[in-house]
Amino acid sequence: MSDIVWNFHGKRFVVVGASSGIGRQIAVELASAGAEVLAIARSQERLDNLAAQSSLITTAQLDVTKASCEDWTELLGAYVSEHGKVHGGVYTAGIVGITPLRGYDEAFARNIVETSFWGGVHALQGLSKRSVSVSGASFVLFSSVAWKTCTKGMFAYSAAKAALVAAVQSFAHDLARDKKRINSISPGCVRTEMMHRSERDTGALLTNIIQKHLLGLGEPEQVTGMVLFLLSDRANWITGEDFVVDGGYMRGAWN
Repeated sequence: MSDIVWNFHGKRFVVVGASSGIGRQIAVELASAGAEVLAIARSQERLDNLAAQSSLITTAQLDVTKASCEDWTELLGAYVSEHGKVHGGVYTAGIVGITPLRGYDEAFARNIVETSFWGGVHALQGLSKRSVSVSGASFVLFSSVAWKTCTKGMFAYSAAKAALVAAVQSFAHDLARDKKRINSISPGCVRTEMMHRSERDTGALLTNIIQKHLLGLGEPEQVTGMVLFLLSDRANWITGEDFVVDGGYMRGAWN
């Protein structure tokens, strides 16, 4: 049992990429803390399973790589009309894969960037509107330590995550006029379905990365604490920052 108890009663948050992994854990923990949650993902079946966890979770199916600004406006507008403005949002959607310079699949590489970077940008455009979120709202976008390590063969993923961190730092200026905050989180390897798929695809490369985590592989709940802190009022003087939560990987990789 955690020694910190969160209280988000009366607040509403949007979680994008909520059907599995860290996104799902965030949605469940927010609802457990009393928040109303709009969970967005591609898989309706998984969203239905998530919604069964709490009456506070509302779901909406959306493919972030295909969603237009109009799609986001319609989806978020409908939620706000029924529930009220949101107090923040979290973007966790992303895909990972090998894209070596001399042999990458360009369509796949572009999909990595569309999902990890542009999807987050478009989601934030919708979420940060004054008609959608309250003054003082907090947003968290997920990057990865990959932008710091830039592992061989992963230029598309590393570049997308680096771009996201840079964008967050710039967005902090845009959002500050409404007292809204935005930060990013760069986790190490966490035990999720995406990591297991990546392990099958990348083999020895990922095995080598895993071995360098000083505290071992992470679990989703070892990352979500930072998310809930950044969404809370206790973090109301923090914006434009990237937080590494990696089980000591950055130390193990280089020392």
